Parts: sequence; C-alpha cells; structure tokens
Amino acid sequence: LAASRVGLTRGAIPRRVAPTHRAPLVLATATANTGAAAATSPPLSTFAARVDAATATLFGAEPTARVRRAWARLDAGEEHESVLSDHPLMIQRASSYIDGLSVHPWHEPATKHKWAKKLEASWTVVRDELKSALADEDALHALGNNVWAGAKNQTSASAYGQDWRTLALCDRTVWDETNSALFPRTCELLHKAKVPLVEAFFAKMPPRSVIGPHSDMCNFALTAHLGVQVPENKCHLSVGDGTRTWADGRAMLFDTSVLHEARNDADETRYILMMRVYHPELSGVERKALQFIFDCLDEPELLADPIALAEYPERRAMVEAASRQSWERALDG
Repeated sequence: LAASRVGLTRGAIPRRVAPTHRAPLVLATATANTGAAAATSPPLSTFAARVDAATATLFGAEPTARVRRAWARLDAGEEHESVLSDHPLMIQRASSYIDGLSVHPWHEPATKHKWAKKLEASWTVVRDELKSALADEDALHALGNNVWAGAKNQTSASAYGQDWRTLALCDRTVWDETNSALFPRTCELLHKAKVPLVEAFFAKMPPRSVIGPHSDMCNFALTAHLGVQVPENKCHLSVGDGTRTWADGRAMLFDTSVLHEARNDADETRYILMMRVYHPELSGVERKALQFIFDCLDEPELLADPIALAEYPERRAMVEAASRQSWERALDG
C-alpha cells in the first residue's frame, strides 16, 4: 500500500490523502523473530525486526505468529505460488501471504455474510449517490480528491490498463476526508452494514476494455464488488476456473490472490463499488496486528514513541472515529 500519514504520534488527525490505484494490500517491506514466529521465519532487516518486536509486545507473540511470519517472508522478498488445478487461472500468487488461510476463488454466495446482504438490500443508495455525482463530472473533479485516479506504476498499468480508474472512499479503515463527504450515504451504509472494511472505492472500467490475468499478491484480504451501474450481461469477471457476470445490485466476493481477469464488452462504462475486506479466517487479533504494521509503514516514528505505542489501540480508534466526522457532518448538513 502507498504510504499515507495517519497521525498516531501527533495530536492532530491530518487529512487522509487518497492513493492512486496500486496493487492492493501488499504489506511493503517487513517483522522481529519473536516467539512463535521465529522457527520458520527468515532473518529480518532492522526496521522489520523493530516492527515485529512491537507487534509481539502489543498483541502477543503466539496470537500474531502467522502475521509476523508473513511479515518476515515479505521482508526477505519471498513470494508464495501454488498451482490449484490445471486451469491456467487456477494459480495463487502472493507476496503478502499468511499461511493457513483457505483458498477459494469464489466465496459464494456473498450474501451468506450479513454485511453483503445489507449492501444488496440498499444498493440503490449507492447507485443514486454516484449517479448524482456523475451528472456533473466537472464539479466532482473540482470538489473531490484524486477523482478517477489511474494506475500508480507500470506494473499496475499493465495489469489493469491505463483507463481503469478509481475514486477512493476509505483506505486502511480511515475515511478520505474529502471524498467521503461527497458520498456520505454510501459511507454510512458501509459503516452501518459492518463491512469488515480495509478499503473502499468506486471503480470504473471503460467500454470495450479488458483487464488481463493477474494477482493482487495478497491472500489475507478478499475483494468484494457491488454492481452500481453495469451494462446488462456485458461485463464479466473470471477468478480461477469460474466466470461471473456483474449485475446492478449484486454483491460478489472472491480471492484476488488467485489469477483473475475481466472484460467489459459493452459500449458503456461499468461502475462498481469495490471493497477489500479481511479474510474471514483471520482472528480479531491478527487483523489488529496487520493494521499496526500498516501504521508503522505509514508512520515509522511510531516505533520510537513509547507513549504512542502504549496508547496505540486508543489512538487508532480515535483516528478512525475522527475520519468518520467528514461524512457524518455531510449527512447532518
């Protein structure tokens, strides 16, 4: 993930800057050989070792062992790959890889999760808010932050195409101050539905376009889509050996560490609400440990601030609550 200042070591909560599109959720550089993680983890860099030690101290060595092993492998530059079947897309690739998580290309039905069922039941809230914003694209670009951002680097551009664009609402559980205020009802729906959200953004795919086979290189987060403005029966997503068709109001949940590809065969743009959500087999402690590692990457001085470390859970909760204020005020207004 691209670095994005959080403000855990300072009193103020700064504006969250929406990242341009990148391969999602790759941890970045990686943790210390502490406790249960030490047995099968490679040696760590100095920074990674400090992160590992702090993670074990804050959340416990044993409960965070899998996360810290993943961090160590990432720091060593290791990449996981497994062939799931003889289908050309049935390959899992991940540089951010937590062992022991089951791999299924499709998690179906998505609505077995209460949050997905709630999104489908209220999908028109999202549609109407996006439709209103798209009615005046000039105003949207003038008021928004990194509106319809393109690929950040050549790797992402090669996978997604130059014309695949995103509009960020939430990044690593913190709401974008500017964009969330433009889509307050969508943000409220995501919050009230209790989506196990890591990030959320609108994504548009241009007419007659294709996204080639690729992996998002992370197995501890699944990807969810909610169709918002989709040409009927013209837009298809293949993950592993299964292909599905996007539809308005339909939620889909799948594992993008498995090779996947997409196509829009219509003469119209396809719009979806896209979410990264934690793999359901991660424990609550593991999710907190992952968030802490993200914050150390964003704000390395956190590791040198004993007060901030001691108060980390409270400060993290305050950051998230403060970031909600932008869209909450927009609702009240």
